Amino acid sequence: MGERGESVRYVYWSDRRVRSIAVDDGIDIVPRWKTKIALFKIPPLHTGVDLEREPRALHRKEVAGRIERAIGDLAVEDFVTPPPVRYARGVGRVEFSHFVCEEQDRVVLGARSVASDGTRVALCLFGSRHNVADFIGPHDAVASGWTSSSMWSITRWLAERCAASGLRHDDPQSISVEAMKIAFDQGSTRESRDASDQPWRRGYTFGDAPDAEWFAEIYSDVVLDKDRWGLDEPVDRILVGAPLWVRTPRAAVRRYRDLRRGINVKRYK
Repeated sequence: MGERGESVRYVYWSDRRVRSIAVDDGIDIVPRWKTKIALFKIPPLHTGVDLEREPRALHRKEVAGRIERAIGDLAVEDFVTPPPVRYARGVGRVEFSHFVCEEQDRVVLGARSVASDGTRVALCLFGSRHNVADFIGPHDAVASGWTSSSMWSITRWLAERCAASGLRHDDPQSISVEAMKIAFDQGSTRESRDASDQPWRRGYTFGDAPDAEWFAEIYSDVVLDKDRWGLDEPVDRILVGAPLWVRTPRAAVRRYRDLRRGINVKRYK
């Protein structure tokens, strides 16, 4: 999956996580060359002045490209292979909402995917509000609603990268379902559920990218037992992790503040 189109906007970028993965996986994202400029070279001794310019910082596009090339097929896009996956990527709608918990400035990104064999996948990506671009509105005032009583369990679980040691009273499937409810349903009301084509009616949401490219590190990957769960929207597999980046090559970014006020959606190019 490469960047589509000429104009790219990053609506989410986790510099700390990107650099951590680069260090862990031996991915070089720090340029090590310098530009040397020679002035006033006078033959035959060729004496003069040499000036060195520090290497420029890599652009996000270049850093993302190196990460993607190094990780390669470890980043799963078609979820037909059995779990677990370590990295995942995809193209589609990504919704941004606040993760209401005791830790401030947390957000959760929700995305969905359908594998080539029909497997329905829900991705719940927990990150930081500070990594969301301002133009999508992470600091906008939002409507409230119901919050999950499982947020303490999920916070502990995420702190241990969804390891089994982070589970106290839940099993991987049940806590993954609770994480999915936070990503896709927290703050909803009967009215917002009835207006599924107007996602800005749900509480705690602040924006979405209708046609984005996303890349994520995955901590938990479970296939649900079909006979165990009767979910309103059928899901076969739930992935929980953290986003590295979300970018919008050509789609409009919808800032829910504008939609709630009846203002036309702005396009950012």
